[in-house]
Formats: sequence, C-alpha cells, structure tokens
Amino acid sequence: MGELAKDKENQVAKSFETIRTDAKLPQLTRIKHRDSLEQHVCTVALTGVLPKNNIGDKTAIFKSVKPESISTELKQVALFDDFKFKNGNYPRYSVAVWRTTDPQTGEPIYWVGVERYWSALEEFVDYHFTDDVFYHDGWKKYVAPQCRGK
Repeated sequence: MGELAKDKENQVAKSFETIRTDAKLPQLTRIKHRDSLEQHVCTVALTGVLPKNNIGDKTAIFKSVKPESISTELKQVALFDDFKFKNGNYPRYSVAVWRTTDPQTGEPIYWVGVERYWSALEEFVDYHFTDDVFYHDGWKKYVAPQCRGK
C-alpha cells in the first residue's frame, strides 16, 4: 500500500518555493500536515486512478520517480498567482508524498499531491459557520477506506 514520505515532502516544498522565488511571486505559507490531501494521495497511490480534475490552478496529483525535480504539474500550481486581494485568495499550500514500490522493478515510485488553500481565517469561517454548505466533507467520499485516518 505504501507510506508517507516526509523527507520527499520537504524536497517538493523546497522546489515549489524555488519556482515561486524565481518567478518573483510572493512567498506562501506551508501547511505541514493536511489530512484531506494525504488521504487523497494515498487513495490515488492505492488505486492508480487519478481524480478527474487531477491538475488545475490550485491542485495537482502526479506520479514521479524523482518528486524533488521540478515537474510541469508542480510548476502550474506554484505559478498560480491569485493575489487580487492584499494577502491573496490562496496564500497557503500543502504537500503530500506517498511512496510505493513498482511491482516489476522493485524501485520506489512516488505519488505527489500539492494543493493551495485559503487563508486560515477564511478556512475557519467556512468550516465553522457554513455547516450546511453542499461541499462540506465531500472529499471523504473519494477516499479509499484503507486511507482514512492516515
């Protein structure tokens, strides 16, 4: 089934920040642990099936043998610049890297997930004052039972 690769997460985060620095974009704050992202990456690693909207401006999940290298998917999320407001709409990000083994070669394969998030205040308001919104906890129905609580 695989496991989280925290050492690779730090390397991916460094690449993410390097992309933004080189593009002269504002620094973002890293969220070091995000259950929903980790569980989604675990599910993709377990099933081998990417979500329909697997890459966009705010989220990317992809497979790599060298997750620390700069990929097209990582660039797209890192270069997303939505700073219409003083602190931007998505000023935080999280990285999850799940290590699996190629069944034919025995070599490690990594599933990388990177996602951008609202500000902590916006997220707090959304999570605590909008319980009846249709999308709350919707991510849970896409998580494999073996990946829940990871």
